[in-house]
Amino acid sequence: MSDTPKSANWQDWGLVGLRAVFLVVVGVWLWSARTPEGTPQFAVNDIVIALVVGASATVLLAVLSLFPTAHKAFPVVLMAGDWAITAAFVYVSQGDPAVLLAVAGVLLVSGMLRLGLPFSLVQAVGVLVAAVLGLFVILGMDQLTFLMPVYTPPFTILVMLAVATGVSGYAITHQLQKRETELTDLQHSRAAQLTAMRERTRAIYEMSATLSQTLDYEKILVAALNAGALGLRDPGRRRHEHMVSAVLLVRARDNALYVVTGRGLVDRDKHIVIPGQSGIVGQALTQAIPVFGSDAKKDPELQYFMAFHDIRSVLCIPLRAGFDSFGVLLYGSDQPNAFSDEHTEMLTAIGIQATVALQNAMLYRNLLEERDRIVEVEEDARKKLARDLHDGPTQSIAAIAMRMGIIYKMLERTPAEVPAELKKVEDLARRTTKEIRHMLFTLRPLVLENQGLSAALDQLAEKMKETHNQNVAIRLGREVENALDGHQQGVIFYIVEEAVGNARKHAEAELISVSIYRQDDVVVVKIADNGKGFDLGKVTNNYDARGSLGMVNMRERAQLLDATLNIDSAPGQGTTITIIVPCKDAAVTSAAERSGVRRAVASTSKLAVAVRERLDNL
Repeated sequence: MSDTPKSANWQDWGLVGLRAVFLVVVGVWLWSARTPEGTPQFAVNDIVIALVVGASATVLLAVLSLFPTAHKAFPVVLMAGDWAITAAFVYVSQGDPAVLLAVAGVLLVSGMLRLGLPFSLVQAVGVLVAAVLGLFVILGMDQLTFLMPVYTPPFTILVMLAVATGVSGYAITHQLQKRETELTDLQHSRAAQLTAMRERTRAIYEMSATLSQTLDYEKILVAALNAGALGLRDPGRRRHEHMVSAVLLVRARDNALYVVTGRGLVDRDKHIVIPGQSGIVGQALTQAIPVFGSDAKKDPELQYFMAFHDIRSVLCIPLRAGFDSFGVLLYGSDQPNAFSDEHTEMLTAIGIQATVALQNAMLYRNLLEERDRIVEVEEDARKKLARDLHDGPTQSIAAIAMRMGIIYKMLERTPAEVPAELKKVEDLARRTTKEIRHMLFTLRPLVLENQGLSAALDQLAEKMKETHNQNVAIRLGREVENALDGHQQGVIFYIVEEAVGNARKHAEAELISVSIYRQDDVVVVKIADNGKGFDLGKVTNNYDARGSLGMVNMRERAQLLDATLNIDSAPGQGTTITIIVPCKDAAVTSAAERSGVRRAVASTSKLAVAVRERLDNL
């Protein structure tokens, strides 16, 4: 699109230059024309008038060419100028047929080539009409009729020139538009291919970086799916192509396959378990090679997945390490023959890298998880203490020192105001003392060790009110403390303290409610506030950059209890944090059952078993 105005501008300047040369040539021709007696054939004054008319029209065209915003007026000015020039030179030449043919022919052909339909037709008709009107003014109707045989040949030639120029111009314009369309399509196609290639390269780079850096199996699998999806994207396909992908891992106890993650799956599909012994999945696991499929709805195992019912092309990539198959990568498209050998090679490489990364991540977790937990807890406690000291007592003590300096100066200038200022310093010192006591309480609440969770939470609420004027309501069920051991009560207290502190700092809530009650074999902890809430997705995605560890601390402490933590919030709707903690008897059983790869959904997979065997052999 950017080339069109530039092309039109060069055409305009070319036409302006042609008009200037034409006027010079015609002017010289008329000036030098002589009768047989040697006298000038045409009046000099008339020649000057005609040249002034032509020069004025040419200068106006040049001015319009300088301003792109006035480009739309160029055809109108061009046609009007050509008509005026034609009439002027016909008048100057007193109807000379040669001058008529030369002037009208040059203007007609050059104007029609510059103007597209329908302006070229108007241009041609206007030039002919201007010539006829000029003859009519000079000769009159009777003489013009008498001399019609003389003017018939030049007018016939002009009409033929107009027809030929119109046909040629139309053909040239049509070919140029066709070539321009082809070039535009080719440019868009190349740009789409280049964009797709860049996306594939970026996705593979990001996947490689993720596989080499992360210990989170979910991020590894998501990176593999992302790279696969971009690798399968073809700019030549229709934009509304629907694609589905999934990762299935082999379960250790029965070699069945269950869904770990996927794209485009419905909720029902995420809970399906298949044998992995027939169809495209069974063939890929048995032969240990990528396998293509067509109609997924007719596959004996994929037919159970609702998301694959409209899929007409399937590609199954086995996840292998050595001689063991740990699962499959599934990709599906609603377009027939959507996958090529190039896709297969790339996705196979992705599957191999993902398998190795999963093994390394799980092995590394088993080796360092417990040590990291201890280090992280201690580090978080130090950071929290440093942050609280910086935000609270440190600032207050600095304010006290500053006020003491002010008081020292006031003793010399306004000693009467010193007692009031000392009172302010006293109040600030008392408030600082309360903050330090509150910090000591949260670091080690002795009442929690001596009297239990209920007394500790009540004292937390009192100190929040006393120190920060924050209302906190505590409701604790009667059977809660009997259902939790000392370790569980301590972790729950620290989670509640972290949640209440975050709500006080960020939520601007009038009331924070803490309710803890027993339900069957679990204890439910709910911390709710009526504050301003937040966008959970944005906060979660940007959490590392923000430098705040409140949510991370709560989740990790919940994991220490094998508990689940859920955060529900939205702007303007407050925040509710729910923790479900197994009772002390159920927690022991749950911990024993999960002694292996912790926190991984794939803890029951064949991959996890292989990792544990490697760990045992170290």
